[in-house]
Amino acid sequence: MDDAQRRLHEAEARAHELSSGIASAQGYGDWDELGSAQEDLLGAEREAARAAGDEYAVELGIGLVWDIGAPLPHLLATGHRAFVLFYLSMGDPDWDGSSVRIVDPAAAEAEPLGVVEFHHVHSIKLGGPNDEAIGGHPLCGKGLRPYSAHQVVNSRWITAEEQINSVHPSHRGGWHERLNHYLFCFHDETLECLAEGFTTERLVGAPHAVLSSLLGRLLG
Repeated sequence: MDDAQRRLHEAEARAHELSSGIASAQGYGDWDELGSAQEDLLGAEREAARAAGDEYAVELGIGLVWDIGAPLPHLLATGHRAFVLFYLSMGDPDWDGSSVRIVDPAAAEAEPLGVVEFHHVHSIKLGGPNDEAIGGHPLCGKGLRPYSAHQVVNSRWITAEEQINSVHPSHRGGWHERLNHYLFCFHDETLECLAEGFTTERLVGAPHAVLSSLLGRLLG
């Protein structure tokens, strides 16, 4: 535990030093080294939380990269199944930062879209915090990265839901073995879900048409 905390303090100091240096130089500096230091910090945060028996967030490679500025997630859900639709990153190599791309889910133009379907859902929520307030999330400082997908290890939410359900006459324990806590950080919203698993799809289409199709799948 002491060793994990020591590594965490060292990683925090290094990342802060590099970030402050770039800020004081008005954006000039070794961004690659800062990125490496931030990766080390996330790893140290997770190791310190693991050593303490606390919850922490581990990034998931879901094969989809959503748009950072306007992913516009839409949630369709029943009590046990859910779809999340969002805009994918277009990765325009010619973008110079001087213009803003406006997207409208009601528009008829086809767009690159990502879909995550959660299976055997226990609970799901979509709302705050946004990216400007993500620093106040309980998992910030425990491996949480903005604009990324995560799975939460040693989830307090799973523990709390299992405790609530324990009064049920047919309650069966072991929820941490059966359920996963997923956490997706979008731009204006955070999505969290307790489910047994998920699958992903990459689509191209008008968002309103894709949503209509997903609703049919959900009800069917």
